[in-house]
Amino acid sequence: MDYQVSIVGGGVSGALAALFLGKARVKTCLVDRGKPSEKLSNPFEGKTTSLNLSSIESLKQAGIWKTIEKNSKEFDEIFVWDAEGSSSIHFNASEISRNSLGAIVHNNIILDAIFNELEKIPDIKLIEDAKLKEIIQGRNEIKLITESGHSISSELLIGADGSLSKTRDLSNIPIRTWSYEQLAIVTSVTTENPLNRTAFQIFTDTGPIALLPLSTGKNQASLIWSTDEPYGNKILELENDLLMKELRLKTENKFGAISLNEEIKSFPLHQLHAKSFYKSRTILVGDSAHTIHPLAGQGLNLGISDVKEISELIIAANRRGKALYDEDMLKSYSKKREPESFKMIALMEAFKRGFGSDSLWAKFGRNFAFDFANNTKHLKQRLIKEAAGII
Repeated sequence: MDYQVSIVGGGVSGALAALFLGKARVKTCLVDRGKPSEKLSNPFEGKTTSLNLSSIESLKQAGIWKTIEKNSKEFDEIFVWDAEGSSSIHFNASEISRNSLGAIVHNNIILDAIFNELEKIPDIKLIEDAKLKEIIQGRNEIKLITESGHSISSELLIGADGSLSKTRDLSNIPIRTWSYEQLAIVTSVTTENPLNRTAFQIFTDTGPIALLPLSTGKNQASLIWSTDEPYGNKILELENDLLMKELRLKTENKFGAISLNEEIKSFPLHQLHAKSFYKSRTILVGDSAHTIHPLAGQGLNLGISDVKEISELIIAANRRGKALYDEDMLKSYSKKREPESFKMIALMEAFKRGFGSDSLWAKFGRNFAFDFANNTKHLKQRLIKEAAGII
């Protein structure tokens, strides 16, 4: 057998799993169709993540948080308001006796930190530019065949190759999926009024807008604007200045003038979850197992929790000298992670439906819910802890 564990997908979830396992002397092979280890000329572009406290703790345990931290922006407040109503809710770290609720960081910064560490670990083999062609499930091993002819055998396979996972498809793991009928508009902007250490979420009549403070410059923010498809397609046709004016209008001028820092990217939003997080010797983590609406910024946090859970189970089995393919271990992973994923999916769907309705009763209900949560101490504390990932 070539390896103990093979991982397909060199994004944050897959690379982090390789890092945890490699540090614990589990012989691991990481396979990706691209070149995720390649150094970018500007890693401060592209997608950002709102890391919760649980994810930050995992990155500390992986030994890479100090490198990431200096390029991240800590936040201690979350301010949410309904543009269609009169209510808002304000979360502060001090309400749960914490100094912060999380940190905003570019995904590429996290990847850079992980791959810098992976280079130091002899128990990790990285195979890039390798597209998966076939998976052969054997009695004592699982074998990957790539289009370029690589044959890789291991005891376990971790699928971390995203929402369009080839690993999941070749392993015949069924999914349930549907479209949110929305587009995500993602970019970086500069605001006239500072965000300071506050993450903002605005629910509008055409979809939610998140503005998250960045470490990259004065008043710079990450924009994740989820819009209904007809409206989204319409505003994407606007000149950049007009699009920013529309954003200023939708955010009720709270941030003053807004200017664009980088190219706008957009993609359709859909929900997806695997009906099982494992089958035979294949385990799914991250977006391969679940893809959710970005409005709460919890997608990557869920993936990091998946990785931490399965890595701990594999490392514990290896230290005891047990075979890594163990049905009870895989059931334990599934029993722990599937409910967490489904809970978040249900919550995002409830938000989408609740804030996507124009009915008078829905607006009244939203205002009531915000006021009730704001004025109920124990409920509010629980919501803050959920957002920070510490329950």
